[in-house]
Amino acid sequence: MSTQKSIKLSDYVEYPYIIPSIYLDFDIFTDHVVVQSSMIIKPKCRESSKLILQGDKIKLLSIAINGDELKLEEYSISGKELIVDTPPLSEFELKIISQIDPFRNTSLEGLYLSSGMLTTQCEAQGFRSICYHPDRPDVLSKYTVRIEADRTLYPVLLSNGNNKYSSNLKNNNHRHEIIWEDPYPKPCYLFALVAGKLNLVSDQYLTNTGRLIDIKIYVESGDEKYTQHAINSLKKAMKWDEDTYGLEYDLNEYKIVAVRHFNMGAMENKGLNIFNSKLVLADKKTATDDELERIESVIAHEYFHNWTGNRITCRDWFQLSLKEGLTVFRDQSFTSDLHSAGLKRIEDVSFLRNFQFAEDKGPTAHAVKPKEYVAIDNFYTTTIYEKGAELIRMLELLLGKEKFFRGINLYIKIFDGKAATTEDFINSLIKGAYSDQKDSPFDVRKFLNWYYKSGTPKVHVNQLWDSKNSILTVSFEQKIEGETNKNIEMVIPILYSCYRREKGAKPITEDNLFVLDKKKKNLVINTPKGEREEPVLSIFRRFSSPVIWETDLSIDDYLFLFLNDNDYFSRWDSGQLLMREIIKTRLCNKANYLLEDKFIYAIKKSIKSLEINDPSFLATLLTSPGFAELESLFEKVDPINIYRESLKFQVFIGNKIFQELIILCKNLIVNINHEWPMGKGERKLLGTIWSYLALAGDINVYKNCVDSISHSSMTIARAALAALKPLDISETEEASNLFYELWKENPVVLDSWFAYEASRPNKKGIDVIEQLLSHPKFDWKAPNAIRAVLGGFTKNIELFHSLDGQGYLFMADKLIEVDKINPITASRMVKIFSKWKTYVDKNKEGMYTSILKINKSNISSNTREVVELILK
Repeated sequence: MSTQKSIKLSDYVEYPYIIPSIYLDFDIFTDHVVVQSSMIIKPKCRESSKLILQGDKIKLLSIAINGDELKLEEYSISGKELIVDTPPLSEFELKIISQIDPFRNTSLEGLYLSSGMLTTQCEAQGFRSICYHPDRPDVLSKYTVRIEADRTLYPVLLSNGNNKYSSNLKNNNHRHEIIWEDPYPKPCYLFALVAGKLNLVSDQYLTNTGRLIDIKIYVESGDEKYTQHAINSLKKAMKWDEDTYGLEYDLNEYKIVAVRHFNMGAMENKGLNIFNSKLVLADKKTATDDELERIESVIAHEYFHNWTGNRITCRDWFQLSLKEGLTVFRDQSFTSDLHSAGLKRIEDVSFLRNFQFAEDKGPTAHAVKPKEYVAIDNFYTTTIYEKGAELIRMLELLLGKEKFFRGINLYIKIFDGKAATTEDFINSLIKGAYSDQKDSPFDVRKFLNWYYKSGTPKVHVNQLWDSKNSILTVSFEQKIEGETNKNIEMVIPILYSCYRREKGAKPITEDNLFVLDKKKKNLVINTPKGEREEPVLSIFRRFSSPVIWETDLSIDDYLFLFLNDNDYFSRWDSGQLLMREIIKTRLCNKANYLLEDKFIYAIKKSIKSLEINDPSFLATLLTSPGFAELESLFEKVDPINIYRESLKFQVFIGNKIFQELIILCKNLIVNINHEWPMGKGERKLLGTIWSYLALAGDINVYKNCVDSISHSSMTIARAALAALKPLDISETEEASNLFYELWKENPVVLDSWFAYEASRPNKKGIDVIEQLLSHPKFDWKAPNAIRAVLGGFTKNIELFHSLDGQGYLFMADKLIEVDKINPITASRMVKIFSKWKTYVDKNKEGMYTSILKINKSNISSNTREVVELILK
């Protein structure tokens, strides 16, 4: 029986005090840090209320109010709370001196050591490990921070805001001090401090209003050469936010620090972003094209948080998607504007379907705005981020861009410097778009169900063709699984087009919007008079709503859309459906050879039309469905069979279009050496072709792949590795060894080798994973390394899902070990077991045994919450 206390949204109570300003003083020594905090505190009402502050692993040295030290009977420490029973009824200063030990902190929360550097991670509740504080996002303060340390050990001392003063200490020349001031109120989760030996790369950005912003990127010695891409990305983001949203950066300097040991991708601390090294240090030699685009996106994401997250923050952690969903939407829009909107949409949808949809179906499913949690760190999920972004995208579609931006502007105007709720945002959006909420084109209460209800809605679509009157009637019905959702109605925007069946025909109607806001609703499409043949319907274009839909479209309809639809997403989606259908029928021993022949014909036609014009899109069309999507096709999942059949399908494709691929390969070579983003389509397509040719047994490709490991483009090198990965041949081993020798001194790149080795089929089995975990270059304290090996292992389908259950037990043992070092990483990785009930009996039993083993161990509250949800 769980004894963990659940935090409920319904229990939210406003904090009874305002803390307008905080002065923090950090005195850094070799084995501890002394922290002095001076808070100006104002009661919100005249009634007496206890002052409750949070603190974890803090040694209290003294506490004083208005200069008078408190007696023992005037305060108490209960668990992780410091309580002052009768604080003054008017404004007062609370000064607390305490001591912390970041040098033994392996959780990567609060203040901790990373490669000799002290750094912080305060979101969500890490600040309470630094000093006593309410540690809740609705308490905003202006911070002034003084840091003192040995100038040899810690020559660089950083915090939020602008540099106000720095000097060596007059009475001790071995130590130095610096004072940072942040003029804007912020919650404590945005506090940051970094101290260590770092080298600086500087640049500047000129805003639209003529202000010069100093850009400063701090890295470890030797990494300076990998920062230019990050600087360029930041400048693009600053320019885009000014031009698109009218939002200008508000401090004198913008600082980024690259840290090896970091739980998250990056953190948007006001004016001092801390980044996982993998997402800031990169060039074309060390990062693939996809990674360069990902870095550009994440740099932008953290910058965009300056307004959507920092200047306006969330009232409580139940509102997490208020800042994350909106900012993901903004970074997705940024990438779409800079690159290909169609391809970006496919990428985002593919990720959503393979991860968020799977989360929605499992025991850890939760609403975008959850009602309760035990450990908030467990809610940094695809539902909060990616599904949250989809809700913003629907709002933009429903309102139209002009009205949407009017609403955003009003939201910023009203809540700048404040903590807001999801409802505040939606209401501001509608009010900004329309003078009266009654004028809204959709029912706001129904739309909010997207935030309140977990699960992926399903839409059933049926068509009725009236050939006499040339009218197509389309009936839509929406359903959400779960007893409590039976009578719930959502607002589901559906973009649609309609095509004549003739070759090359233009749409009869194009990109019209239909809003499904009732359980059942009909759409009537009037086609030109005299149309006798039923048109082809293209729905949910651009993936206009994050739903699953079932239609009565025929296989021939989907083949038509695959060849003719002018919407990138819809064309790709039709191809994905056809591939899923082929693989599913093969797995059910009902292979549809006619469909397979038609699909091969469609692929060959696509190659002819796209090879020169759009190689990126062609590569995307040729990419087979994700493993999670294939698993979702079956009530009882046999993972090994699905993996093998998926591989056989790719072998089939490779053999059927072998000659076309050979010709394509030769044509692409001339364009693969262009600087990113040029040439990325050709490189992506070449990698896709290599994978098909390698599976088809092309010996020349084996040799080309080995030779390409030392290519100047990491995209090409990694594509070569990927093509050889499924194959048990000497070239696979040779290529892996070559890659390791080239990159063994670069930890960021080496993580990709660890992931590769852990995920590729190997006769040595689990011994290989053990060897990787004990490898001299493996770093147990780095989440990237742990995710590379253990995450890679879970993608090694035949090994992880072995019928003897040894793969599951091995993973359970390792996660118990990880949990002792880093609970956040363990709690996120344990979700690999969340689908245990969906597997065939043998796998189900093995996975259940392993989950029970974790549950019986002494694990953190973070991991315990996830495990208990999985076992429900």
